[in-house]
Amino acid sequence: MNLNNWRRWAYKINMIGCVQFIILTFLGMVFYKGGTYSDPSTTGYSFFLNYFSDIGRTIALSGESNLVAFVFFSLAFFLVGIMLMPSYIAFPNFFNNTIVARKISKVGSFIGMFSAFCFAGIIFAPSNIYIDAHGFFVYVGFLAGFFSSLLYSIVIFLNKSYPKRYGYNLLILTVILAFYLMLLFAKPMNQSTVGLIIQVTGQKIIIYSFIVCLFIHSYGAWKAETKNKT
Repeated sequence: MNLNNWRRWAYKINMIGCVQFIILTFLGMVFYKGGTYSDPSTTGYSFFLNYFSDIGRTIALSGESNLVAFVFFSLAFFLVGIMLMPSYIAFPNFFNNTIVARKISKVGSFIGMFSAFCFAGIIFAPSNIYIDAHGFFVYVGFLAGFFSSLLYSIVIFLNKSYPKRYGYNLLILTVILAFYLMLLFAKPMNQSTVGLIIQVTGQKIIIYSFIVCLFIHSYGAWKAETKNKT
């Protein structure tokens, strides 16, 4: 790796982190040992009835050991958290044109780093063992991600040279995270099958949309950094 090009590598690493997250969480679903909140006797993972965090349980809702799925889930969140961090360090470099833009981007990166730390921390808090710690990492991580993406979108629109389409991408990400936070802080809906389906399906759509938006953001930053080097 050419250290002079470390920022480009930071964005590439972020993109790889997004891809591995999708792959590893899918594998976690494949190896999940069954059970839902409404029916512990079900076989395998249900996209419409299992929460995302069910993959990361050490013991599945069926009562069986869920170690393989837990490992995939934990690796997915740990790696995406670690692989996000370099891009948060690199991104403010685009916004040295004004003091205001520089400060906003640095605050956005600081909050984003905290969000990435929370994602990585989920590995230490399976939902069936440390539910309070798990909830903290999830709630605070996505809340920090919301504010980081909001600040990044603002600073992109303040910058004349950075492509505005990536600012709109981050605005979409901000809205997605707002909806996810509404789901997180809403009263649990698993008392009825319909409510459970709405909550867990919406959760997955939002999380994977979040990952796709992060990938697009990193791709845009990589393109802009590459252009600056030519």
